[in-house]
Amino acid sequence: MLPKYPGDGPRDLSKPLERLRILVDAKLDGQRLDLALTAVLSWRSRASVHRLIAAHHVTVDGREVAPSRRVRTGETIEVEVPPNPVANPDPGQGVEFPILYEDRWMIAVDKPPGLAVHPSGRRLDGTLIHALHRRFRNPGDPTRDVVPRLLHRIDVETSGVVAVGLDEQFHHLVARQFEDRLVQKSYLAVVHGAPAEPEGTIELALAPDKRSAVRLKLTTTTSPDGLPAVTRYRVVRTNADYALVAVFPKTGRTHQIRVHLAAIGCPLVGDKLYGRDERFFLHQLEGTLTEEHRQQLVLDRHALHSHTLRFDHPMLGRELLLEAPLPADMAALVP
Repeated sequence: MLPKYPGDGPRDLSKPLERLRILVDAKLDGQRLDLALTAVLSWRSRASVHRLIAAHHVTVDGREVAPSRRVRTGETIEVEVPPNPVANPDPGQGVEFPILYEDRWMIAVDKPPGLAVHPSGRRLDGTLIHALHRRFRNPGDPTRDVVPRLLHRIDVETSGVVAVGLDEQFHHLVARQFEDRLVQKSYLAVVHGAPAEPEGTIELALAPDKRSAVRLKLTTTTSPDGLPAVTRYRVVRTNADYALVAVFPKTGRTHQIRVHLAAIGCPLVGDKLYGRDERFFLHQLEGTLTEEHRQQLVLDRHALHSHTLRFDHPMLGRELLLEAPLPADMAALVP
């Protein structure tokens, strides 16, 4: 996500980005202006950044400077983003998602697979948080302006419960529960085969997979440098090919459930990265997935669903349970 400039209010994601201020920090200190902007504006190429600078859309502390000029900690880079002459349709505009719960302090939705929860990398719009900003933001009337804030995140291919704060104090109090691991989460997964035991605990540390061509891929490790990760599971039902498994992560590591289930020989159905061949993931990145690939994957997305969230609602003074039912594409595999 784009960095927030100190003192600025939350950006209204229901409107296109027109102006951006960046406070140079230690990570950007000493970098060329063009490289610093390329790092922050990850969806733009270096050539595109050069065009912005040449067109007088970029200043450093109020002055136009050369692309090669080194930026320093504490300086302010300001970018005026020209409007896109070609309309960019919002891929999330027509996506609907059931509302599981709503009150004045929060909303919880059942996110469909394929919808990102927030902008990142080259994905600038069409996310769940954009849709919620369109519904709740009203910066022209501060008395009616509500800023949705994500309480947690799930992967773009994962479906299910996503909780969002609509009140700053509520968000702060519940976010602390997430940080302190007081929120109880459960997932449903459809896996190839079935675990050897009907229930159990997977306690395997995670680390980058240095053997993989995919930089973000993780693996299990016995190294003391690995990040501790614990996942409890229970088999719900099985058939000749697949098992429906309820999963209860006790830690919140990136890709934890996917790595742990693959480690016990039961990768998620449709998992392009931790399934039987990571080349499916590379094909997806390159846009070269074929119909034969899709048939081998069985599902177009990995079969993981955020099923329940349970936490204390600080404003109501009681426990709140949020639940999203098993989606049809996963249910069809293990009827």
